[in-house]
Amino acid sequence: ERDEKLLDSVRGLQERAATAISTQAIHKYADAMVSMVWETNKYIDDMEPWKLKKTDLPRMATVLYVIMEVLRYVAILYQPLIPTSANKILDALTVPENERTFSHLTDEYKVKLGNPISKPRGIFPRIEIQERIKA
Repeated sequence: ERDEKLLDSVRGLQERAATAISTQAIHKYADAMVSMVWETNKYIDDMEPWKLKKTDLPRMATVLYVIMEVLRYVAILYQPLIPTSANKILDALTVPENERTFSHLTDEYKVKLGNPISKPRGIFPRIEIQERIKA
């Protein structure tokens, strides 16, 4: 199932990131993170939770839960690169401050079902490109 496939991918993210860091390849660490985000964006586009809200609330809840768990992993692993933004994501997910280290990247610390989250706010400003620059 797509949910488990995405969760399995994010569970392997720490190992992929650690491999990059062990060779001081910070760009590969960042690439692993970005690839995970793109994979999650594809999942969101394919699952269309906004449509599920009208047709299948339990499925919508599952899709949103999977997204939140992926975000928890990604935000924890992003802390060395973008600490302020990563912590804003973790704050929005109401991840306790004492559960934000790499050692908390286990199912024992996964997002708790029924745990309220903060009202979503933009973390990264949208960049609008007014006009293409011709080379």
